[in-house]
Amino acid sequence: MQLLSVTVLLAVALLCKAASIGTLDGGSTSPKYGATAQQADSSETTTVKSDGTTAMKSSDTARGQSTLEDLVKQVFASDDSTGQKPKLVTVGNTAADLTAAHTDTAVISGNGGSTSPKAQENDMKTTSTGTVALLRGGNGGSTSPKAEIASVPSAGVVYNYLESTLVQKGFTKCYDQPYSHYTSSADLSACAGSEFVFVGAKSSANANVFSLGAFGASVNVFKNTNSPSQAYYDAVGGAYWYRYPGWSFGFASSSSVTLNSCDYNNPDCSHRLCFHLDQPFGGYRAGCTVGLNGDSTWRKVIYKSSLPTCGVQYDYKESDLIQKGYVKCYEQPYSHATSCASLTECAGSEYVFVGAKTSKGASSFAIGAFGVTSNVFKNTYEQKKAVLDAGGAYWYRYPGWSFGFASSSTVNLNSCDYNNPDCASRMCWHLDQNVGGYRAGCTVGLNSDSTWTKVIYSGKNLPTCSPAAVPSCGVLYNYPENALIQKSFTKCYDQPYSHATTSADLANCLGSSLIFVGAKSSAGSNTFALGAFGVSSNVLKTTSSSTQAYIDDGGAYWYRYPGWSFGFASSSSINLNSCDYNNQDCSHRLCFHLDQNAGGYRAGCTVGLNGDSTWRKVIYKGNYLNSCSPDTMASVESEHTTASKGQ
Repeated sequence: MQLLSVTVLLAVALLCKAASIGTLDGGSTSPKYGATAQQADSSETTTVKSDGTTAMKSSDTARGQSTLEDLVKQVFASDDSTGQKPKLVTVGNTAADLTAAHTDTAVISGNGGSTSPKAQENDMKTTSTGTVALLRGGNGGSTSPKAEIASVPSAGVVYNYLESTLVQKGFTKCYDQPYSHYTSSADLSACAGSEFVFVGAKSSANANVFSLGAFGASVNVFKNTNSPSQAYYDAVGGAYWYRYPGWSFGFASSSSVTLNSCDYNNPDCSHRLCFHLDQPFGGYRAGCTVGLNGDSTWRKVIYKSSLPTCGVQYDYKESDLIQKGYVKCYEQPYSHATSCASLTECAGSEYVFVGAKTSKGASSFAIGAFGVTSNVFKNTYEQKKAVLDAGGAYWYRYPGWSFGFASSSTVNLNSCDYNNPDCASRMCWHLDQNVGGYRAGCTVGLNSDSTWTKVIYSGKNLPTCSPAAVPSCGVLYNYPENALIQKSFTKCYDQPYSHATTSADLANCLGSSLIFVGAKSSAGSNTFALGAFGVSSNVLKTTSSSTQAYIDDGGAYWYRYPGWSFGFASSSSINLNSCDYNNQDCSHRLCFHLDQNAGGYRAGCTVGLNGDSTWRKVIYKGNYLNSCSPDTMASVESEHTTASKGQ
């Protein structure tokens, strides 16, 4: 653990040295990898306005320079002409494993200084194992499980990964069968209830390590594909995935697969895993070990993340962080000019909490978020997009511009995030500029404010989320859709009742504290015929009873039975077969078939909607709700002080 901390610390420190590291190709402008020889004019300055915006730069300083992370990213960049990426295998392999897709691609060699002809920058004279392991939070090249980042590492295919490490990081087992078992789509659906998954193979039930495996975002891993020759990249875990119903499910280290019906491609065989799917036989491969259709020793295993995807937090007590063993590593007034070096001081542990307090003496954070250190401090160069982390918030770190988070991927950096939708869930600090600021929720223009305080804590344990607060509204009727938008809820699912709802659709609605599920009589309707609010973690929790739904703080009773149905009622009594056909209090019941080849089923007393293309199934997600009434629009401040009920 100490070695991991030192390595992550070194990685962040090196990432900060953007100005001293040249471009990957030593001046070449190869369009394939986005490298540029241009450097920003040192005379250029950025004027930060009081509203957080900046005068546009004549040339983008940050884009004209390359950090260590960017140089390696360019090695692993997507080729626009093919959509494929060079192979990225587990931490700790040799330069030969980091094979490039094209001969003109620079690959940092493992001989302590030599590089391919295109990589001429002296600052890059380091081994491939040392560099890649550094970026991945590794231990300088070792292939032991210590070389893996906490939580969800973007490390591609991993090898000899300790099962105990998954358990320690809060993952729970959802599928464990011998290779001879017939894997079905229903088996995968049982693992789709969390945001992240790990899929792997063990040589036996008693083995304590996975011979190979890969992490990924559930919504990407379990997405249906229909190509026998292409797998699709998941940016969260770094592997390429396919799920071809009736054929197979698995991953590889590149997009190239050959399904018939499992992947029998032999190049890079050690990086490939394949389970036959929805067929009357098991198998098929675990790396180069193939023909496992009838094997009862090798194991197919899937874990799902039970990490608390806390999302953006409000009124989070500072004492809770201290009790959890978190240590303060940065505390400055908003007027302080935050630098990359400031963030480096907080890179020594696996997790961080970043937040803002109304004053140094305040006992709680007005706004804050947990995240995996290596993800939170990863450089991004996107003005419009933040990146999801296992903590449930979306992060950005644009050197020379800003650093912060939001509750969705949509941001608008210029140079801080001045986006106003969902303003209460946004936090932004100017980064590497001669100015402080900028925002803490809806409170903006804090560039010179000496009272508001910017704080970062680091820790080695899993974060603890504060309970989401939601009024006990019960089932609602004729609820205006516009009221959800005014309350900063965002739409995450909207389909006709004829659409076959899947667990992957529901996974798209993770990432916020609260959720609203409803039905409209048509796409043009401005009200929900019925709907209900709930705490996301409760609403989307997997259930297994056909007769009982479970109460949530929002006042409705929920069920999510993979392979059967998803919905709510005004009481715990339901009758699933496979949707709820209980007619008692029919007006209070909503049910969508789930993970089936059928839409429907009911919106109140209106049933048999399996093929209906007019009625709509809609889900919104959000972070706070102070009132059930659509007319009561309390201020952000009062919403933040709503009493917390507990989950």
